[in-house]
Amino acid sequence: MSINNKEVRHRFRCCDEKVLRGCFRHKRARLTLPRRIIVDFFHLNKGHFTAEEVFEKLSRKYPSLGRATVYRTLFSLSIAGVLNRFDFGDGISKYELSEKHDGVKHHHHLVCLGCKTIIEYDDFMEEEKEFFNKIEKTLSSKYNFLIKGHLLYFYGFCNKCKEGG
Repeated sequence: MSINNKEVRHRFRCCDEKVLRGCFRHKRARLTLPRRIIVDFFHLNKGHFTAEEVFEKLSRKYPSLGRATVYRTLFSLSIAGVLNRFDFGDGISKYELSEKHDGVKHHHHLVCLGCKTIIEYDDFMEEEKEFFNKIEKTLSSKYNFLIKGHLLYFYGFCNKCKEGG
């Protein structure tokens, strides 16, 4: 790849480069230049992106970055826990930085069935926190299972789509 290492910003807000390297070391993998570029992309662009969207945006700045490399790199970043991979019901994976690498609060997703907008929902009421804690505690006990987190999607129509456009 003919990308100059100095072109990448390395603005990893989540952790320093040493910690980020550690995410791959236990898988016997390296922090490669494409991985650095994509992690940097997600730190600079908030939201949920498909592999194709990541490729389209990055290939403008890094024309030698191949489509297959982006797809493989997104997969490896999700395996390493740097990115979360979602399928919101349309069969297309979308990615965002994981909580431990972004510093954002735990959140749920509101997914519009019309325009496919994804709204992050993180302003939980105290009753909701208690409810989810109770569910986790009950499931842990019932199935003797150590729960480390959960994902929740709500499907419906955003204000624009429910009003007909």
